[in-house]
Amino acid sequence: MTQLVLRGLQPQFHRSFENFYAEQNQAIVDYLREEALQQKSSVYLWGNSGCGLSHLLQALCEKALRLHKTAMYLPLKESSDYTPEILADVEQIDVLCLDDIDTVLGQALWEEALFDAYNRLQASDKLWICSAKTSVRGLNCLLPDLQSRLSWGQVFHIEPLSEAETIAALQLHAKERSLIVGDEVIHFLLNHYQRDLSALLIFLEKLDAVSLAEKKRITVPFVKEVLE
Repeated sequence: MTQLVLRGLQPQFHRSFENFYAEQNQAIVDYLREEALQQKSSVYLWGNSGCGLSHLLQALCEKALRLHKTAMYLPLKESSDYTPEILADVEQIDVLCLDDIDTVLGQALWEEALFDAYNRLQASDKLWICSAKTSVRGLNCLLPDLQSRLSWGQVFHIEPLSEAETIAALQLHAKERSLIVGDEVIHFLLNHYQRDLSALLIFLEKLDAVSLAEKKRITVPFVKEVLE
């Protein structure tokens, strides 16, 4: 089977373990980067919106592909774009990354497909990793056995970044992109835009593209123009 990350569902910027701002989550990042692909135990990540769950799943896919493994990243909050049949034959894939699994729970067809996929992956010694906004105990599963399966492997809570850490993460990303973004711009974004780190990083990418096209520096007045 060819290497796979689900096309059309790619992130708007490159996400890797190297550009994930870990701080208090460093031990979890180290496990995902160094051990998860070798141990092949199932992994359940949970945390608040904006704490980097999607980033970590996509980083793991990226690491798997660099190691010549097959991987699929599936954002289940976009499940209206496909059906549970997309999980057919997933045991042929080395790494299955299911983002926002809680968004399809309570739907019988999805739960049955997930339960079957989990069992087939484990029997084939492949890696299942999923994310949710709540702990396993807080999930609303129709199938108790599915809820039980999700707690079998490694379970990690991703702690949100503080405001100072969010600022540092934005500065790190800007530096990687060779963007000249002053502190006043970052503080303006935090006060006038979403505080979701993923959304902020994507918006930085937009600012970069527009500033290059219009040959303008990224200043607070420029950001206001783009926001409007």
